[in-house]
Amino acid sequence: MPARLSRWGVGPQIAAAALGYAVLAGAASRRWPNLCLLRWLPFGVDEAIAGILLVAGVAMLMVAARSVMRAYNRDQLITSGVFGLVRHPVYSAWIVFLVPALGLLSRSWPVLLTPLAAYAAFKRLIHREDEYLQQRFGQAYLDYRASVSELIPRPRASRPRHKSASA
Repeated sequence: MPARLSRWGVGPQIAAAALGYAVLAGAASRRWPNLCLLRWLPFGVDEAIAGILLVAGVAMLMVAARSVMRAYNRDQLITSGVFGLVRHPVYSAWIVFLVPALGLLSRSWPVLLTPLAAYAAFKRLIHREDEYLQQRFGQAYLDYRASVSELIPRPRASRPRHKSASA
């Protein structure tokens, strides 16, 4: 079995890719503000959506980070709570909620595309965590992986019921 994965997983690499893109997008937005201005979304609507995303993202991040640290310290696979909605809730909080909210608040469409850079990095790197968890927790992780969304939070798909052998 490989060495124990860091408690941060591939998060720092995902963050570096997203931050690198965000810096370039921000520089482009400062250089060409009229070209980069987000015009298709009415002013105020962007702030309302950003507010909802921020509240959901901060709540998810707080719950997920606490759960991750507890599970990491106990060397456990956690599959309930926020992990019952999404396999990677810390990354989900950032990529699905927080970064898009910040993009909306910037009113810059290049900055609003930052979650795509983060998602591309996530897809390129997440296999490391998945492989580690599969090796560490075996079939339990494979079953969990098959039943829970990777990044977009949603309730678990209903599983078929097993019929009783007696009848």
